[in-house]
Amino acid sequence: MKKTLLLLLGMAVAVSAAAGVKSAGNAYRPLFKSAQATVKAPSRVDIITEQPEGRVVNYTRTGEYLLSSLYGYDTDYQTGRVRIVYADDGRTVYIQDILCYGEGTGVWVVGELSEDGLTISVPLGQYIAYNEEYGYGVILSWGSTDVIDLGDDFYWLDFMADDRATEVIYAVDPENGIITMLGSEGSVDNPYPNNCVATGLAGIWSDDGSVATIEWGSTWTMLGDAVPAVPANPEVLEFFDSGSDEGYTRLDFNINLVDIDGNPLNSDYLTYSIFTDNDQLFTFDYATYGANNGFDADMTEIPYGYSGLDFYLRRVYFYESNADGYTPFFTWRIGMQLYYTVDGVRNSSDIVYLEVYPGSDVNEVNDAKEVSSVRYYNMAGQEMAQPSGLTIQLTTYSDGTTAASKVIK
Repeated sequence: MKKTLLLLLGMAVAVSAAAGVKSAGNAYRPLFKSAQATVKAPSRVDIITEQPEGRVVNYTRTGEYLLSSLYGYDTDYQTGRVRIVYADDGRTVYIQDILCYGEGTGVWVVGELSEDGLTISVPLGQYIAYNEEYGYGVILSWGSTDVIDLGDDFYWLDFMADDRATEVIYAVDPENGIITMLGSEGSVDNPYPNNCVATGLAGIWSDDGSVATIEWGSTWTMLGDAVPAVPANPEVLEFFDSGSDEGYTRLDFNINLVDIDGNPLNSDYLTYSIFTDNDQLFTFDYATYGANNGFDADMTEIPYGYSGLDFYLRRVYFYESNADGYTPFFTWRIGMQLYYTVDGVRNSSDIVYLEVYPGSDVNEVNDAKEVSSVRYYNMAGQEMAQPSGLTIQLTTYSDGTTAASKVIK
């Protein structure tokens, strides 16, 4: 379990938050892995989190990936951005978020630009996530994965590191601003029983060499100068109410870095806000969230990729809950809106809502009616004298209409 937690926290992603999943299942993951995978892990862990000096260039990414966890695996198309710093020596490069599902950690790896400027080589074995408490993390490796269908929605996921590989090579097309990973290939549409066969750059666990994520077909395209644009709507995927104020209530979402015409956006100019019920703007107040997330004033607008104890690339946690009966911060729906601000011009997406408590949007109308009766039912449909635990409350009004809502007592 702790390994899954490290993946979720260190790489800032949850399996359930992936958009457009092609295939998923319960994946058995063999623990006997090639010894060379762990030999490459350096004895000292130096992770670069501060942006190095040099010329910064932003890229958008395409390709495919596979993400593995103890709960299963997901495959999907790569999205998001890559940031590269070209050092003043003309040869050293620093790449932030080299793996698409490392985006949000802010970790840089070191590479070298060839003398002719046509290739970038990145040594394997560099860490992209590490946990001091557990003493292991996720390192770069090269190898192949195979997902075998065992039936009944169970899969065997195997990864074999290539012990001959010491670096990953990218081809550079300076004229068109395109960088392409060499030597990778894969397919997520293989016939039964081999559902996904791929070779490419992987993030593997440094303790046993098992795969956390692998990607192939990776292509990075340079972003030009940012111009005003209307961001495409976000995807609001899931809300989980923990039933307590201990910070585990969460919202999962996905932000595609494109405008409404499909053109790429520069994430440096993108922010978002959370809304509830009747377009009420949610405030992450300093007293509650500031100390754990590194901001010193109330925040209603969050930069894309902002990280902290409660902010991740595709997830936000809340210290408020509807279920405890004391601090509900919304009663119907929760949503998100994006802003793209360039040269003082600010454009917004729609507010995209997820209806969490169905039927609650009619409360304002029903409040004006006279209540005839209130009845309570448990989750098995049995009527109860009083609410207990998770309960369905059925209210009947004088005009004969009814409204059902979930309550927890």
